[in-house]
Amino acid sequence: MIELKSVTKRFGGETAVDAISLTVNRGELCALVGTSGCGKSTTLRMINRLIEHDGGEIHIDGRPIREFDGRVLRRRIGYAIQSTGLFPHWTVARNIGLVPRLLKWPAGRVNERVEELMVLLGLSVEQFADKYPSQLSGGQAQRVGVARALAADP
Repeated sequence: MIELKSVTKRFGGETAVDAISLTVNRGELCALVGTSGCGKSTTLRMINRLIEHDGGEIHIDGRPIREFDGRVLRRRIGYAIQSTGLFPHWTVARNIGLVPRLLKWPAGRVNERVEELMVLLGLSVEQFADKYPSQLSGGQAQRVGVARALAADP
């Protein structure tokens, strides 16, 4: 599903990612773990084309990522970041439903998916749907970020 072949990224004279190779098959879960500054976030940003790689190849479903429109590609990829990246002026439910709405899912389907994920991740719909990120604990905000990453069935 996702394959990196000797992928490299440089910022000026600094090498941020040096020839990483990795294969993640369909249905597998993969976690990038390492010390601060080792290139984890840079690698993820290259996979979803927030930044372009300098060398090597990145493929999704057997196709080079540069064949995909970047916006379309990012909407296909579930992406949860450590700092959650939630919109502070949006409710929990609206944050979770972001990508399905961008994909123009019908409102009823968006609402069903939001509720399904909230229940799955232990966030009572009645208690949390209308709260804002500032009203959540760190763990609750992380779960909302994970729900948003899963919302469009990436």
